[in-house]
Amino acid sequence: MTLHLLIVGAMLILIALCTFLWIRETKITLYRFRSVMLIAAAFAALMMLITALTDAFFPESGEESSRLRMLIRSFPGSFAHFSIWLMVIFAAFMFVSNLSLMKHEGVRPTNLLGSFLGVFFVAGTAVIYLLSRSLASLDGRIPGAWALFIARCLPIFFYCLLDYAECVMIGIIVMGYVASRQKPKYDKDFIIILGCSISKAGGLLPLLKGRTNRAIRYAWEQEIATGKKVLYVPSGGQGSDEIMSEGSAMELYLVSHSAEFDEVFPEKKSTNTYENFLFSKQIIDQQMPDAKIAFSTTNYHILRSGMIAHRLGIEAEGIASDTKWYFWPNGFAREVIAIFNMTRKIHAAAAVLLLLLSAVLALI
Repeated sequence: MTLHLLIVGAMLILIALCTFLWIRETKITLYRFRSVMLIAAAFAALMMLITALTDAFFPESGEESSRLRMLIRSFPGSFAHFSIWLMVIFAAFMFVSNLSLMKHEGVRPTNLLGSFLGVFFVAGTAVIYLLSRSLASLDGRIPGAWALFIARCLPIFFYCLLDYAECVMIGIIVMGYVASRQKPKYDKDFIIILGCSISKAGGLLPLLKGRTNRAIRYAWEQEIATGKKVLYVPSGGQGSDEIMSEGSAMELYLVSHSAEFDEVFPEKKSTNTYENFLFSKQIIDQQMPDAKIAFSTTNYHILRSGMIAHRLGIEAEGIASDTKWYFWPNGFAREVIAIFNMTRKIHAAAAVLLLLLSAVLALI
């Protein structure tokens, strides 16, 4: 019991430390990946805490020290087996939302992205479990110490990678929600509206109309609260199937909804979110170099947009527009994958550390 309580105490300290650092980090900005990793670390520590308490109060046979070694060695697998139920619920929710999405938006592979993500985690756990069972059945019959070590290390490593991906995904979900609930201060000079597709006639489709309306509402709220006007930078270039740039389409919409032409500075060259911010900042700097900036985009897109702005050195607060309940899960699943890709160097370094950890656990 004493050794188990030491682990429990260490995990409580780790959770408290991660929570403290997360609170301090989010007071600075919501858009650094460090916040995601702190949530991931706290969740992993929570799972270890639960595992240690379970083994302490419902012990299996054997000495405490040997049980503790087995507990630490088997933790990556125990984590995955416990979290698979969360992943099953996640996959089921994604499947239901994707069915509704396809009913409203049509049957396309991109409308099943959320389901694919859920199935990936569930199937990954099952495959690694079967692999570990197969290798465990060969234990004692594999010739050579190195071959035996690799056979023990590989399942632990694969479980660690899966656990890591799940923890990071949970961190992204939590930070995505927190960022979407942010309420910017009413002190902004400019608001960038991030573009997306327009109709064939040049009108704003629901997603883009939601972003633009949210920007207009924020501008009204700020003017009522402080008397300060916000200038608009609708941002988006012209796609191959669009009759005008997204920036121009939003400009026409803003002017038709009480904005003056000299209050709108459209950006018409960008092809992605990175360019939205880069080119919009250039326009803003020409007008007011030290301007305070907000940006408007759909709720599921807030976190990644803010991370891109932060990487460009742009201090901006996000304003989230709502979308249909069935559209949000699939949209956010795409954002999870995109954020993983944005931070792939961090994950590559983490994979190396997890390989070293797996080697240590295999020797315990």
